[in-house]
Amino acid sequence: MKIRKLVAALTVLVLLCSGTAQGEGKKTMFEKEWYLQALKDSVMSTGNNARLKKVIDRARGGEEITLATIGGSITEGAGAAVYRDCWAARFSARFGEIYGANGGANVHLVNAGVGGTPSPFGYMRYNREIVGRIPEEDADGLPDVVVIEFSVNDWQEPTNHRCYESMVKEILEAPNEPAVILLFAVFRNGFNLQDDLKKIGYNYGLMMVSIKDGFYGHISKEIKPEGFFSDEYHPTSLGHRIMTDCLMQAVGDAAEAETDEPQEINVKPVYGTSFMGLKTIYGDTETEEYTVERGGFTGSDSGSYRNQPVGQVCGKNFFHDAKDPAEPLKVTGVFRKCLVAWKASADMSFGTMEILVDGEVKQTVKGGEGKWGQSEVVLVLDDKEAAEHVLEIRVKEEGKKGTVTAIGLQ
Repeated sequence: MKIRKLVAALTVLVLLCSGTAQGEGKKTMFEKEWYLQALKDSVMSTGNNARLKKVIDRARGGEEITLATIGGSITEGAGAAVYRDCWAARFSARFGEIYGANGGANVHLVNAGVGGTPSPFGYMRYNREIVGRIPEEDADGLPDVVVIEFSVNDWQEPTNHRCYESMVKEILEAPNEPAVILLFAVFRNGFNLQDDLKKIGYNYGLMMVSIKDGFYGHISKEIKPEGFFSDEYHPTSLGHRIMTDCLMQAVGDAAEAETDEPQEINVKPVYGTSFMGLKTIYGDTETEEYTVERGGFTGSDSGSYRNQPVGQVCGKNFFHDAKDPAEPLKVTGVFRKCLVAWKASADMSFGTMEILVDGEVKQTVKGGEGKWGQSEVVLVLDDKEAAEHVLEIRVKEEGKKGTVTAIGLQ
C-alpha cells in the first residue's frame, strides 16, 4: 500500500512538472524574457515626449492623425512577404489600435520609403510624397508623427548628414509640431550609421529606436539569421514584426511617462542645417523662381523606379531619349546648393551625363554593372552665399539616353 501511495505521489509530481514545462514551452518568442528585455534595449531614447503625448491625446479624442514614414527599401517594405507585413504598415495599424478611436480608423499612413536611396533624396521628395499625400480627412494637411529610417542608406551620401539634419529640423518647425522618431535599422553584417545619426536625435530631444542595440546580439542565438533577414540587407516578415514591436515599446514607454516640458529646437546644429528650405524641381514643376529649359530632355521616363507605397517616384522626370537633340537641360536662377538625382541604370542604352554649373563640369555620372534603376544623388554646388547660376545637364555620347529624376535647389 505504501509503495502504491509513493508511486501515485511520484506520478502526480511528474505530471505537475510536465504540465509546468509544457506551459513554459507554449510561450511564444514574443512573451519570453529575453525578447521583452531586447525590446527595452532597443529604446535608445524616448526623447522629449511632449509632442507625442499631444498626438496621442488627439488620436484618442477621435481627431484624424497621419503617421508618415520615410526611408529606404526597408521602409518601402522589402523582405516582407506582403506589404501589410512591413514595419511601416504594422506600426500604423498598431498605433491606431492602441491610441486611435474606432479601432484606429482615424489613424492614416503615408509611406514614402524608396529603395536604394539616401536621405538627400528623401528630403528632396518630402513635400511631394509626404505632405502632398496627406489624406483629406486630416484637416491641417501635415503629418503628426514622422519616422525617419536612413541609417543603412546614408553611407557616403554627399552632404555628410546635413540633409538628414536639415530635414529633421524642417519637420520639427512645422506649425502642427509633429513628433519625429529616428529608426535605426541594421544590415546582416551589423552595419548601420546610428553612432553618427544619434547625435542629431539627442540634439533635438527625439525618440530613437535601434534594432541593432535591441536584437542584433540575439541573432544566431535565439533567432536564426534567416529568421530575421531575408537577404544581406532586408528583414523578413518576422524582422519587420520585431521592428514594429521595438517602435511600439518606445512609444508605450514615452506615453506612460510624465509629460516633459516642450523641447527647445533652436539649438546649434550637429552637422549643419544649411539645406533647410530646399526646393525640388520635377519634370512637371511650374516655377517662377527658376527658369527651366528642357532642351533635349523633353520626355518623361515611364520606366523609372516605382515602389509599392509611392508608385512612380517623383512623378514626371526629365528624360533624354536616344533620338533627342544633344541640347542640355538648363535651370537658371539664384541658389547656393544644388543636388541632382539621376537614374542609375545597368542598361547600356543609357550614357554618361555631365553636370555643369556656370559652364564648369562639376560631376560626371554613369550607370553600369550593379545598378538597377535607382535614383542616386550628387551634390554639384555647395556654396555659403546664394548667387545667379546656370545649371546644365547633358548626355555626353550621341545616341544614348539619360534620366534626371529631380533637382534640389536652395
